[in-house]
Amino acid sequence: MKMLEDEKGSLKILMEGMDIGAAQALAEQLLENKDVTFAAAVYDHPTKRNPVLHVKGKNLKKEVQKALDAMSEEAHAFEEALRKTD
Repeated sequence: MKMLEDEKGSLKILMEGMDIGAAQALAEQLLENKDVTFAAAVYDHPTKRNPVLHVKGKNLKKEVQKALDAMSEEAHAFEEALRKTD
């Protein structure tokens, strides 16, 4: 992940090598927070196809980290549920 823009109330993060679905899932997780007013993922360029996450709101770096942590917890819970089905 590479920070493209870090201004008051606005972040743009290049998620090079990642899937747009992961970036969109992160945007959706961020939108569950009242401090985040906007979150979306778009490609940086049609041929490069690296997702760029655009986020607006308050305490954005902290909120992105919280969203990543929440997604990680969900993934671990899903993994555990799958193991129990074997």
